[in-house]
Amino acid sequence: MSTQAWIAVAIFVASYIAIATDKIDRSLVAVVGATIMLATGIVDQGSAFARIDLNVILLLAGMMIMISIVKRSGLFEWLAISAAKATGGRPILLLITLPLITAVTSAFLDNVTTMILIIPITLVIADTLGINPVPLIISETFASNIGGTATLIGDPPHMLIGSAANLSFLDFLTNLAPIVAIILVVFAVIISLTFGRELRRTAPKTAALASLTPKKAIKGKYLLWKSVGVLAVVFTLFVLQDALGIKPATVALIGASLLLILSQLPPREAKMDSMGVLLTEIDWPTLFFFIGMFIMVAGLEAAGVIAVVANLVVNLTRTHLLLTALLILWGSAFMTMILSAVPFVVATIPVIQSLAAQGVGPVEPLWWALSLGAALGANGTFIGSAANMVVIGISNRSGHPITFAEFTKRGLPITIISLVLSSLYIWLRYF
Repeated sequence: MSTQAWIAVAIFVASYIAIATDKIDRSLVAVVGATIMLATGIVDQGSAFARIDLNVILLLAGMMIMISIVKRSGLFEWLAISAAKATGGRPILLLITLPLITAVTSAFLDNVTTMILIIPITLVIADTLGINPVPLIISETFASNIGGTATLIGDPPHMLIGSAANLSFLDFLTNLAPIVAIILVVFAVIISLTFGRELRRTAPKTAALASLTPKKAIKGKYLLWKSVGVLAVVFTLFVLQDALGIKPATVALIGASLLLILSQLPPREAKMDSMGVLLTEIDWPTLFFFIGMFIMVAGLEAAGVIAVVANLVVNLTRTHLLLTALLILWGSAFMTMILSAVPFVVATIPVIQSLAAQGVGPVEPLWWALSLGAALGANGTFIGSAANMVVIGISNRSGHPITFAEFTKRGLPITIISLVLSSLYIWLRYF
């Protein structure tokens, strides 16, 4: 490789390490790394900006706006409390029901938002019943990563993959939902065996559950129905996006616009927050993190590094697509466990695109392998995804610390079993 290529690699690896160690804000690292790529002339501004995938950025922004409005209705609290009441407070049923709700919710929201909404409610339910919340919290975290695997919008790496490979919401649903359903069933059995005994040690105060009322969780009846209606429209548009010829970002922006308008119109219980307030709730650091990563990968591509990596993969697998898919599946899971998914996925996408350009064969199975590995690998360690880190932070602050060792002890077996099932699924369905 040329000197410029080595400089590009050094910038990217240094940024990657800084992101993985979590000592410096990851958005700052990505922006600084991108700036160095531009300042050193590794990639020119025009080429770099052209590589910023606005379909991903605007999809994320649109979903963030919708979620910030929907959560004001109390919909998510209502779901969790209703589930707790339905189980009668029995820990083993809670251990299955709450993670299942989390998995389904994560398929249609991003993982981080789901966990921010679910974990505080879980803490309240556990405190009311007098049981240890940690098994519930860890199980919900695993379920969130598994459930988010099923759809285009369930996990940020999927948004990247879908945009790069021109894969629709329906493509993700039809290709990944079957294996996700199988993994969820196996997951429910595993957590029942591993956590069930632990939860049975303390008799729950089931009578106290009467103090939790689902209706009281609803903060705005009219906003609730408006939210449900718009979410139904958005889901329908995601399913029909191919037939309608629209991109996911357009669907998200339609949903955000509709909900913004409807939330300001009567009937309503109280004045809705202004657009300025709602915009402050967008996770801007995450958006700039993605922008920075796009520019850094553009630098690697301009310096010829991506082509070298693609040739290395071809030489290792000798263009054997099944072997390549399994290498990507397990490799992406391993890298996600030790570094986090998004940076690895951003760097891997051009490699698969380069393999396609070399004519190694139909590469769609490689996209599904990358999707499964990056999403399911997040359960291996708590640095595997931003959602994991959010959960650990909330749990620790609530007085229920979860250590790296405990998370990995519980999560690694689930990750390995999930990857074995995914390997069989890829082999049987695509080869």
